[in-house]
Amino acid sequence: MSFFKKKSFIRTSVVHFTVFSVLILAVFLGFMLIYAYMLDIAFTDMDDVLKYKDDIISEHFSNIPIESFKKCSFIVFNDDNDVIYSSNESVKDDIRAVDLELIERYNSGYSYSITQYESGKYKNGFYVQKVKKIKDGTLQSTGYAILDNNLRVVEGNLFNKSSLSPYEFNLISGKFIDSEKNEFTVSKYEYVNKKGKRRVFVFINPTFKEEDYSNLEDKLLRFIPIPILLIIIIIFIQTMLFDRKIKKSIQPLNKAMLSYSKGEPQKIDKDEMPREFFYVVDTFEDLMNELEISEQEKEKANAERQRVIVDLSHDLKTPLTVIQGYAKALADHVVPEEKQEQYLQTLAVKANASASLMDTLFAYTRMEHPEYHLNLSEVDLHEWFRDYIYSKNEEISLKGFRVETDIPDDIELAKIDLNLFPRALDNLLNNSLKYNVVGTKIYYSVSEKNDKITIIYADDGVGISEEVGERIFDAFVTTNEARTSGKGTGLGMSIAKRIIELHGGTIELDSLEGYKTVFKIQLKRIFTE
Repeated sequence: MSFFKKKSFIRTSVVHFTVFSVLILAVFLGFMLIYAYMLDIAFTDMDDVLKYKDDIISEHFSNIPIESFKKCSFIVFNDDNDVIYSSNESVKDDIRAVDLELIERYNSGYSYSITQYESGKYKNGFYVQKVKKIKDGTLQSTGYAILDNNLRVVEGNLFNKSSLSPYEFNLISGKFIDSEKNEFTVSKYEYVNKKGKRRVFVFINPTFKEEDYSNLEDKLLRFIPIPILLIIIIIFIQTMLFDRKIKKSIQPLNKAMLSYSKGEPQKIDKDEMPREFFYVVDTFEDLMNELEISEQEKEKANAERQRVIVDLSHDLKTPLTVIQGYAKALADHVVPEEKQEQYLQTLAVKANASASLMDTLFAYTRMEHPEYHLNLSEVDLHEWFRDYIYSKNEEISLKGFRVETDIPDDIELAKIDLNLFPRALDNLLNNSLKYNVVGTKIYYSVSEKNDKITIIYADDGVGISEEVGERIFDAFVTTNEARTSGKGTGLGMSIAKRIIELHGGTIELDSLEGYKTVFKIQLKRIFTE
């Protein structure tokens, strides 16, 4: 391409921008890889010990460097439930063969789901399910049991005993509490050794707690000034080099201008100039010959400069795409082979999160456009809400939440956009599911008065602080001050408000006895004869 020939301003700009982008990306990826590595080695799980799978199958258990796994231990049982190896003596007393069936099997697809009853007949008791994850990602129950608050089995076919001890209940919860009240995670790996004998490998490791993660994260964050300093240095050096290159490129033009100002005109050698400046040279020479039209030529030059900037911005998209592709290809080779799938999954999750963010930002800006219009349909709100809540029931149930509704049969018709209006309610629901705990109750009600239809959405979770509540519908405001996650784009509530406003309605925080977070939506009512 002619733009990238020698003495091209665009070529110079792209080269410097590419180098700058690669360096910044390298600093960022380097820091993130170090960050991920430090987190990975700080917390041990079954994946780490299974790096020694060959030694386990060969029963060379002494080759496993268990001392390098902080506070971890393991024990191995044979097909007769006898202990054939333990990393230390105390673990023999901690894990009993009779309880192996209660320990979750690693990568089996089966797991226990435990939900505590907040009220009712089994208040403070537990609903225990054994679930299997099938191919489409959904969970299928294979058995259940209801335990009272004393861990007695009152219903279900999951356990062949009348009650569970606290020790047994901890095991189905995937944890083990030692005599010093330290919490550990316990899991088992079933395999067949090289002699065809069945074995059960039980691994005990310290439970990964949010507090531990936060402490390590705080330590790592102390090093953030280092990459920031590197980026500042890179920016400074790149700026200096780019400035020097540009000045050198236009030096012939500068000399020519000075020569004209001194009354000693000097011919400009175009071969020494970037090709993008050829038109400037021609313009300059014309200006010297036609002073009467200098003002018009000046305006033309300014317009042309603006065009170059626009064209440059457009052309930079292609090299940026190439940089991203190459950066990903390079990143695929900096991790061990056994970690590649994990890293690829993480990249996929981040890519999906980025795509979701862009979709949210696009939706927000699109709806802010003054010419944006809804595609309204007349619906029976009673029927519509019944279908909507039914469609969300599984998602709500899997979170361990409950739903109550108060939607009369004789609600009048309303006009809504069948694509956008559910999104507003989804944003409210997702907020509740994201920031509240198991057992939270969600409440929907619909009522009508005069020319208004009022929709109430509420939950009895942790609530929203007064400070956040005053700004809840502003763009880029999250509810992390009231709820501890701190995740999200900060556009959910703003989008919900914009959708309701596009429907000619209003949304605001309200209050309702028994609930911590209450949103009131009001829409125009359609009267029928």
